[in-house]
Amino acid sequence: MDMPSEQFLAIQETRRLGLRALRAALLQVHKEVIGYDRGQYERLHGPIPAGQFVQLVTEESFFRWLDPLSRLIIEIDEELDGEEHHDETCRAVAAAAQKLFSERGDADFRKRYQEALQDEAAVTVAHGRLMSVIGQLRQLP
Repeated sequence: MDMPSEQFLAIQETRRLGLRALRAALLQVHKEVIGYDRGQYERLHGPIPAGQFVQLVTEESFFRWLDPLSRLIIEIDEELDGEEHHDETCRAVAAAAQKLFSERGDADFRKRYQEALQDEAAVTVAHGRLMSVIGQLRQLP
């Protein structure tokens, strides 16, 4: 029996909204940890001129620990570009995000992220929001 198109569209929109919420939460975490990391970097190397920061983030090994987070955001962007979204995909993306921020995630990421989480209140707030969104996505039927 085929699903009515209205119901199908409503389910697709729910999934799309969940993915967008996860993306937004990940972007907020990304923004906060980059801000924290910039401060750490500047303590070691001095102020970064305004136009050079983006180049440093993409080229400097100091910031490589953020790559798994950046890749996860890119994966969500690619999923959002698609026509259809499936519950399994939404749950898998949520599980990947949860794993990244857990004991089972990338060791380099976890170590540096934990430092930022302990030292920067804005990272802690963004992390709480992210965990809430992940929990909601994991509960999709």
